[in-house]
Amino acid sequence: MIYDPNDATSFHDRLAAHPRLTDLTLAPDGARLIASVRSINDAGTRRVWKLWEIDPAGEGDSRLVAGTVQGDFAPTFAADGTLLVLSERENTDSTGEEGDSQGVSLWALPEHGEAKQIAHHPGGMADFTVARNADTIAYTADLLPGTADAETYAESRRERENAMVNAVLYGDVAACGSGAALGPDEPHTFVQRSGGAPVNAGSQGLEGAGDMALSPDGSLVAYTRSATGQAPNTNSVVVADAATGVRQSTFSRPGHRYYRLEFTADGSALVCQRQREETYDTEWRITLVAFDLASGEETDLLPEFDNWPWPGRAVLAPNPGDATVWFTGDEQGHCPVFRRDADGTITRLTASGAYSSLSVTPDGSTLYALRSAIDGPPQAVRLDAVTPDQHPTFLKAPGGLDSPPGTLTEVHVQADDGFPLRAWLVLPEGASSDHPAPLVVIPHGGPQASWSAWTWVWNPWPFAARGYAVLLPDPALSTGYGQRMQERGRGQHGGRP
Repeated sequence: MIYDPNDATSFHDRLAAHPRLTDLTLAPDGARLIASVRSINDAGTRRVWKLWEIDPAGEGDSRLVAGTVQGDFAPTFAADGTLLVLSERENTDSTGEEGDSQGVSLWALPEHGEAKQIAHHPGGMADFTVARNADTIAYTADLLPGTADAETYAESRRERENAMVNAVLYGDVAACGSGAALGPDEPHTFVQRSGGAPVNAGSQGLEGAGDMALSPDGSLVAYTRSATGQAPNTNSVVVADAATGVRQSTFSRPGHRYYRLEFTADGSALVCQRQREETYDTEWRITLVAFDLASGEETDLLPEFDNWPWPGRAVLAPNPGDATVWFTGDEQGHCPVFRRDADGTITRLTASGAYSSLSVTPDGSTLYALRSAIDGPPQAVRLDAVTPDQHPTFLKAPGGLDSPPGTLTEVHVQADDGFPLRAWLVLPEGASSDHPAPLVVIPHGGPQASWSAWTWVWNPWPFAARGYAVLLPDPALSTGYGQRMQERGRGQHGGRP
């Protein structure tokens, strides 16, 4: 990014138009690395996704993925190395005529040749996942009450549209809606194997989040079913047969929710985040757990880890018999990558910055991720999968940013109860004791969060470009300071925090 340091408006406008890396995906053989980048469209009216291919070795320049169009998103590699994406692009039949719009559907983008639609659903689909070693996909799509498959759902949708019905009658509500309309459509998990007809594996609940996983051999599908008004603080993990959709087992714990499911490489266990919900008597607590699918036993993988493996998804070793897990979690104003070995030993792999979108190579030796910081947006990086407190190798990809208009320092103070507090302080260029700058204080939301990563929405640097200093404090209830930070703020949002 190039900007005039004397023109604050120029910096703000260029920041708003800057390309934004959102996620990475690595091919099964480790040879291709794809990034999703959100950029201003050609008309300059809105942001659209574009897919870029990055050289994993860090030698060649990045380039647009062959066959991609504006709006392709959620790139994921199938077991055979084919790149799959979600897209609203129009399908065409063999005669070349445009078919009916299906909303967002699933497409295959071969390295050579034309894109091909491989799965669709009336009204579109929301999320998808793939099996590591099989030609099986699972996706989230809606059904109306009383419909069991896409065909009857499409017919019901047409009947509603023809009757000009768009009202919603709520017979049940989710535990905590976020302002979005819920119902009458309800998210379901569908599984499609080897191009066959999709199988309905069950409802995710009104507030279904599209959280799914397939076993490596594609025989099992797992998904979360959202909490209900009858059990507002409890969701469940459902494991079903991928071929028939028949439920095999369900895991839940009162007062807890599960997120971000992943099967182990041998398919014998399911690893996910477990979140204890806050009450008047207990504070939030997040850990990683493993469900043994044969016995149903649930094991806490991080019983002594005082911070949270949150918010990113854990990455499991790709080889059967290897119990290594990599995860991220806030820590003292950073969000490092951690490695958990089979014996429970936890090693912090990164010295600074905030990491997300982890991928591991087939041999388990190298990690790829996005790294950001308060003074730098997400960039694609490569890490050694073992070395502690390392600095990453930056790869050639869109999203880099020249030095921001000011400096970033860390400040510390002791709270009135003796707890050590810290914050990031942004100072504009030229600020000093002789030339003090006006101060803006920006507490983060959540409140379970931390100022550890770059943010496009609450970015401090446009303020700095206009001559303001910005303080970014982590008060009580912030993450990355152990459970004591949660305990001292529980039930006191207007007090200690």
